Amino acid sequence: MKLWPIALLLVLVAAIPAAADTTYTWNFATAPNASLGTNTYTYYDNGVGITATGSTNLYYKFQGGIGGAGETGLGLACCNSDHEIEAGQSIILNLSSLFPQKVTGISLMLGSIQRGESGQVCDAFGSCVTFGSASDSKSVSIFGLFTDMKNHHSGVLTIKSGTGDVLINQLLVTSAAVPEPSSLMLMGTGLIGLAGLVRRKLGV
Repeated sequence: MKLWPIALLLVLVAAIPAAADTTYTWNFATAPNASLGTNTYTYYDNGVGITATGSTNLYYKFQGGIGGAGETGLGLACCNSDHEIEAGQSIILNLSSLFPQKVTGISLMLGSIQRGESGQVCDAFGSCVTFGSASDSKSVSIFGLFTDMKNHHSGVLTIKSGTGDVLINQLLVTSAAVPEPSSLMLMGTGLIGLAGLVRRKLGV
């Protein structure tokens, strides 16, 4: 039995490039230290948009922190010179555009969380993740929240202050690659050919 057709098929299958995972990063950066003049704005990365809606006009703050707390991120224009998300205020991120993606990881970074302060990130169904000062300007996984949101078909994610005030630094998402149709066709054709070869050799 000649094995070169099988060897050739294995080489062809091995040569199919593996599709790479996709990483989406939203830093919410616009003109620094300025109001956007609107309470709703859509931020894009790799063609995927995330819409932010503030309880007042959105504001992108960019400056050094106090006591080690980073003070760069998305906040609100109202109601004082701090321009952060204060108690009783919130910014809602609509993540429904991510539902069609094969999301494998999602993390959020909040900033300006000083000692004794906290931020809360909640879906529309009572599930929350609390950010303390130890989490300041660090990525924290919210994959459990996202899974709950997707299961309930609601992309609403509310970011608010627990105590003190906070900023939204970054949303980071990874999604698994979907094989290209041409790669699937090549592999399928090869497997069908291999099956035919085996049947002929066995006289089935």
